[in-house]
Amino acid sequence: MINIEHLLESWTCREKFPKGHIIIQDGEAPDGKMYLVEKGSVGIYKNYQKQGEIRIAELNQGEFFGEMTLFLQKRRTATVIAETDVMALTIDRARALDFLKTQPEATFFLIKSLCLRLESTTESSADNSLRYEEDLSLLSDEKNALEQTANTDALTGVHNRRFFMESVPLMISSTLRENKIPYIVLFDLDYFKKVNDTYGHQAGDYVLQCFAGLVSDSVRTSDIFARYGGEEFIMLITCNTQNDALTFLERLREKIMNLLIEFEGKIIPVTSSIGVSAVSSENEIDIEAAIAFADQALYTAKNEGRNRVEFYMQ
Repeated sequence: MINIEHLLESWTCREKFPKGHIIIQDGEAPDGKMYLVEKGSVGIYKNYQKQGEIRIAELNQGEFFGEMTLFLQKRRTATVIAETDVMALTIDRARALDFLKTQPEATFFLIKSLCLRLESTTESSADNSLRYEEDLSLLSDEKNALEQTANTDALTGVHNRRFFMESVPLMISSTLRENKIPYIVLFDLDYFKKVNDTYGHQAGDYVLQCFAGLVSDSVRTSDIFARYGGEEFIMLITCNTQNDALTFLERLREKIMNLLIEFEGKIIPVTSSIGVSAVSSENEIDIEAAIAFADQALYTAKNEGRNRVEFYMQ
């Protein structure tokens, strides 16, 4: 704290401000003045009388304010309010050098004050940086959640057709480079209309959820499984040979056949016909064509009695 009595003897420029008076307004052009509180107290505010108003500090007798603008000649960055009746010494730019030369104690205190405010600003910047990183993290989480929603079938919780069609081309290209065989697999629940007609649509939805859950738990990390539409589901699997693919899908077909689905005290039997098409490396990858071939194989499986796996044969 400055010995204010010593300054009063040698400095005659002062102003009186009534309680509530706005001494400095945030955004004002520089007026070439800084102030030293002689009597009373002032409050420093950000966003004064706006949303997010913050009271930064209270300054009392012997403390400076307005010095940053005096030295930097920039617009005011905070609002200063007289919180009591205030008497303040005023130091304009023209007389600032004389003041600093003749008042070493005040000069030391001013430098100390500036250092403390710089330290506070640095800490605030670190806090702001942390909050910024936290905000970015929240935005990233929200973005991921939105993407997850956009890529997920609302009823079953598995991937949707959009995600499958966007993801498969890259995975097929990668599989072919590894000299493995990618297969498009179509599932269609047998007699699903009969399930809806007999047990109701809520039961039908439950059957779809149980079926999707079983297949999801059975697929490997290299596979993609999605709901294609209605009671049809689609999968991309990667195998070394057609026999490997057949073995995997036959085991899956048996799991589906043995799935015990109970709804409102009634057991609902479920089977699935499965159509499979290999994606050849000989021609340009055509996902739509591969799906069409798998659909033809699915049609064959249904015609041959359902609850079976059929491969598309050219």
